Amino acid sequence: MERVAFRELFLRFFTLLETLEVGYFAYGGIAVGVWGDPRETQDVDAVVLAELDDTGRLLRDLTGHGFELPAGSAATFPIDGWVRATLPGRYADLALGRSPFDRSAMKRRVRITLFALPIWVVSAEDLVLYKLIAHRRKDLPDAESVLRRQGVRLDLEYLRSWADEIAAQTGKFEVPGKLRELLEEVGLPGAGA
Repeated sequence: MERVAFRELFLRFFTLLETLEVGYFAYGGIAVGVWGDPRETQDVDAVVLAELDDTGRLLRDLTGHGFELPAGSAATFPIDGWVRATLPGRYADLALGRSPFDRSAMKRRVRITLFALPIWVVSAEDLVLYKLIAHRRKDLPDAESVLRRQGVRLDLEYLRSWADEIAAQTGKFEVPGKLRELLEEVGLPGAGA
C-alpha cells in the first residue's frame, strides 16, 4: 500500500478534531515548525481534553475517517492516555490531556492556519515544557530552537513556575534545571532567576 502524503494525514486528522466537540491542540513537530526551527516530521500529534466516556466515540470517529488503531485500543486508551492511529506509512499520536498542566496548556492554545485549515496549536511556552517533559534526543534541540526564536516574547515566569510544578507533580526533577540551562544557553534575560 502506498504511503499517504503528509498533507493528507494532517488534513484528515485535524479536520476530524475540528468537527468533534473536544478541546485539542497540536504539539510535537508541527508546533516546533510554528514556534521554533522547522524540521521534517512524519507524524501529527495532538492532546485532547475528553471525558473517559467520550474516548470510545473518539476512537470510532478515527476509524470512521480511515485510521487504523491497535487491537484493544478501546480498553487501553482511557487507561494509558495515549493511542497511535495510522494511515498507510504515517501515524497520528493522540494523548488525553488529564493533568493540571494539560488544562493550563489548553487555555493558552493559539489558533493558526496550516494547509488552509484553521487549527489549535500549543503555545510556545507550553511546547517547551512538553519537550522538556519528554526529554528525548530530538526534544532538547526543539525546545532550544523555540526559546531562541521566540526570545523575549516568552513568558519566562510562566515557564519557570510550571517547570517547578511539573517536577513536584511528576517527579521529573530535571525539568527546572534543564529549563534554566537552556535559557542561559540562548541568553534570555533573567534566565538564572
